[in-house]
Amino acid sequence: MIIVISNRKINEGATDETLFGETPNEKGLDELRIAKANYDTTQNRWTLNLLAESSDDLDETNLPSQQLFTEIIQGVKTKKYQLNWVFYIHGFNQSFLESLEASRDIAQRYNVDVIVFSWPSNPGGIVPQEYQRARQAAKASANALDRTFEKIGNYVTNRTLAEMQGCEISVNLLIHSLGNFLVENYIREPIFSGETRIFDNVIFHQADVDSKTHTQWIDKVLVSHNIYVTINERDSILKASDIINPDRLGTTLTGLTAQRPIYVDFTQGDNVGRAHNLFLEVPNNNTIQEFFQRVFTGQ
Repeated sequence: MIIVISNRKINEGATDETLFGETPNEKGLDELRIAKANYDTTQNRWTLNLLAESSDDLDETNLPSQQLFTEIIQGVKTKKYQLNWVFYIHGFNQSFLESLEASRDIAQRYNVDVIVFSWPSNPGGIVPQEYQRARQAAKASANALDRTFEKIGNYVTNRTLAEMQGCEISVNLLIHSLGNFLVENYIREPIFSGETRIFDNVIFHQADVDSKTHTQWIDKVLVSHNIYVTINERDSILKASDIINPDRLGTTLTGLTAQRPIYVDFTQGDNVGRAHNLFLEVPNNNTIQEFFQRVFTGQ
């Protein structure tokens, strides 16, 4: 099961990976749409089902997103859906299809279901200018992320104990690369009020944010279990980011003085090399596989 939450442009009428485009939603980056995505392995194609737009005759009892949440709760109880979920925020230069494929890879490798927050990180053009535009889009998407977490939090807290009985879902937040800049801006804004407490673990994975200033905001994150920060000093993507930015958190071993995160250095791991995507791109390393298996399942 893959759920897409996105502030990308909607291509009306599409029912495949072209449903969401590469530019912001025409109503602005605060506008969110939700879709269910399924991959047919026999036909090698995606099918996406866009949830109906909210209208004046809808309230909290019959919102499409509320109905989807109820479906998930029931599906977990009947084992139709997984007990463990990863909420995935991707990084720079990811087309919508690439964010879908990465979500599917996570689901298959770690036996979880995935909610992907897919933001317009692939504006096109020459890379340096494209990167700056993507940073602007990330910063401007902070409010949409806040609305997403608030809505999920409200649905969780509004369930009765009877409804949640036998449905001990674990939801874990995976933030990759430039997606961490989006989350940093969200946490730094006054809109942040601890909505991240809905997650068991939060993983700041190969974070494309300033290492020197991460202590100013990362300790504000509230979670049920733990906060993790991954590091690979030889990360080739973040080394390129270093050219136009200060030292990146995902490649730096100095100044790691925040109180709440657990810093995990993978630099010397077998076959890590210059990998940027540690949870999908490191072959034949059972330790790394086991680490992510555990943190993606609330352990």
